[in-house]
Formats: sequence, C-alpha cells, structure tokens
Amino acid sequence: MHTLLLLRHAKADSSMGVADHKRPLSNKGIHDAPIMAQRLKKSGYKPDMMVSSNALRAMTTAEVFADVLGAELILNHELYNAHEKTVLDLVRAMDEDIENLMLIGHNPTWEILIEDFTGETTSMSPCSVVQISFDSTWEEIKEGSGRVIYFDDPSKHED
Repeated sequence: MHTLLLLRHAKADSSMGVADHKRPLSNKGIHDAPIMAQRLKKSGYKPDMMVSSNALRAMTTAEVFADVLGAELILNHELYNAHEKTVLDLVRAMDEDIENLMLIGHNPTWEILIEDFTGETTSMSPCSVVQISFDSTWEEIKEGSGRVIYFDDPSKHED
C-alpha cells in the first residue's frame, strides 16, 4: 500500500509588486504552518519523501513541515503551476520503496488530483492536507484508485 499526502502551501501574502513565484507567507501562513505540521506529526504520519514546489510560499511551508516531521525535503520546479498530468507522471515514477510520499504545492492542481484519484470533491484551503491511500504500485495509480484516509485544515484548530 502507498499513501500520497498533498499539502497546499500556507496562506501567502498578497502584496502587489512581488512576482508570484516570490510571494512570501502572510502572517496567517506563518502562524498556521507549524500548527498544522504538529497536528500531522501527532497523527503518526512520517513521509519517506517530501517534494515541494520551489515557489517561495510552498518552499517555506515545506521547510516547516520537514523540520517538524524530521524528513528530507527535495525542491522541484515542475510542481510550480503544475498541470495535474505533470504531478501524476512524477507520482507514477516514484521508486516502490517509497511508501509515504508527501507533495507540497498549489491549487487548483491539488483539488483536481484529489477528485481524479478518489472521486471526492475536496476544498483545499491554504495549509490543508489530504492523505490518499492506494492499493497498487505507484506506476499503476489511475483515476478512482485511491481513497482519502486523512484530511485536516487550519480551521479545525483553535487560535
């Protein structure tokens, strides 16, 4: 069995005059990321591999999660503004020794992938996580072959 955890980057600053790729986290994003990382750790999740978009907001979110979860982080420029087929190709190319893959990136791609993989419509607010389980090899993953086994978003925690 393999699991894919999709993490949407934490809330980004919407400052004008900053290129989209260089947008930093907002104060809310800075607040939410460590809380969500701790919640994920408490659930018992430990990624075998973490791959993040190299956009500043995704990378900053991923670094917080990597630190809390004690995992190595790999940056991949292809996850920035990625089409869902690009992400699917990345997942299907994973080594079978990797059981728990965590990807950090962006909407709308994450929501489209969740629906493709599970048939479920899920709203991914900033810093939310969805873990999908597959009873197949990475290479054999196809539409409708997964099921959501974990979901969390910042609105579930108290300030």
